[in-house]
Amino acid sequence: MSSPSTDSDQAAHRDRTIRLAVITSLISKVGTIVLRLVSIPIAMRVLGIEEFGVYAAITLAVGMIDMLHVGIGPALTREISRAVANNDRKRERAVFATCVILSTALTLVAAIVASLLLWHIPIPRLFGQEFAPMQDVMFRAAWIGIAILVIEAICITFEMARDGYMETRYNNAWGAGGNVFSALLLLGGIWFFPTIEFLLIAVNGSIVAAKLGNTIHFLCQRRYLFPQFSLFRFGMVPELLKDSLRFSVTYILAAIVEYNLMSWMIGKIAGPDAVAVFNVMITIHFSLTGLIGMFTKPIWPAIMDAFERRDHSWISATAQKLRLIAVGFALLAGAGLVTVGPVLLPLWAGDELKNVPEAFQLDRLTLFAFSLYFLFHIWRHIHQTLALGVGKINSVVCVVLAEAMIVVSFASFALVRTGELSMVYFGISASLAMIGAWLFPMVFREGLKQPDGEPIEAESLDPISKVVTP
Repeated sequence: MSSPSTDSDQAAHRDRTIRLAVITSLISKVGTIVLRLVSIPIAMRVLGIEEFGVYAAITLAVGMIDMLHVGIGPALTREISRAVANNDRKRERAVFATCVILSTALTLVAAIVASLLLWHIPIPRLFGQEFAPMQDVMFRAAWIGIAILVIEAICITFEMARDGYMETRYNNAWGAGGNVFSALLLLGGIWFFPTIEFLLIAVNGSIVAAKLGNTIHFLCQRRYLFPQFSLFRFGMVPELLKDSLRFSVTYILAAIVEYNLMSWMIGKIAGPDAVAVFNVMITIHFSLTGLIGMFTKPIWPAIMDAFERRDHSWISATAQKLRLIAVGFALLAGAGLVTVGPVLLPLWAGDELKNVPEAFQLDRLTLFAFSLYFLFHIWRHIHQTLALGVGKINSVVCVVLAEAMIVVSFASFALVRTGELSMVYFGISASLAMIGAWLFPMVFREGLKQPDGEPIEAESLDPISKVVTP
């Protein structure tokens, strides 16, 4: 049993790492927001709204390569956090090597599958006949996108390991550097190379280069963690794959449904111009959610650390602060969008934003619907983070699956019947209110009532612990 002074010191350490992460994340997120604010209007003006819609469709579609690997990262964060809390260096090395090698293998498999699909299925069949005139450009851009995302997918695993050590500040610092490099490359080159391919390299490629630098820095700091096949433990693979599947569901299913799937459906029904507008709103959504992510990203491993040490009072106090910050921000952001959005968005993105179908005009009704969706999304996001922190992974998976089915039903029905973006957002908002808005808080409260977490989570440690020592 740890002493009160030790518990106090660890709580102070958690608070300090969160503060540092938030400060560095603020710098990084401001850079990200500035990059997006700069890149979108420049791209729309130089490329035109149709080609920008093609760029948006490519980035959203190729991004689905993450589906087969993303869960390994959060699983690694959790296991690293547990190993550090228990001062188990042997398990730390084995888990890290196994996760990195497994994640890399899954990423390469996903890349091969994506490449085969791209090679054998015509672009118009994948994205819709509206994209047929741009199929040659889309084909080249898709190959670039796959290459970029393979590197990014491998590097993300190392970033998630940093989170387990509560070193999110380093991820943020490298991310800020990548944003600066990307902005400079974009501003300096888009006028000379006004192509979708260059936009992919300038915006996405530069950020991936920073992630690669962060990966090298991480390995230089902890040379004992350098992945070796001798440290790979086949006995860990079944549990890691199970955790990977669960974390994949919790982390990306909502994004796939609300961004990728809806973007694909909008492209099929309304064409590239509508996809471009939808991508503008996704960009705004990412930028706003990223500001809340400054708090939730470092808080998640800190909650896992506190839960492992049975410091429930710290978890409850931190959760209450997070609710106040997140909900207050969501309300202010929504009010700002509804009030000044119809005026500022066309000034920012350009007159091309006005030359879209009436059903996809960003009027106050559409922005109100989006703001309502954003409020429910933030409420869901923070309580999902809290529930995962206290080990309620299975419960979170069930809620996410149920919510995704309702979102698909409501949003697709609204899109097909009305063809209006505002109704799509109202449909998603209603779905979140019906499922995640009240179930995620309930799951979190249940997790705090169980000092040892879910029994299945405790049991899942046994296979990993047994295979750490060769």
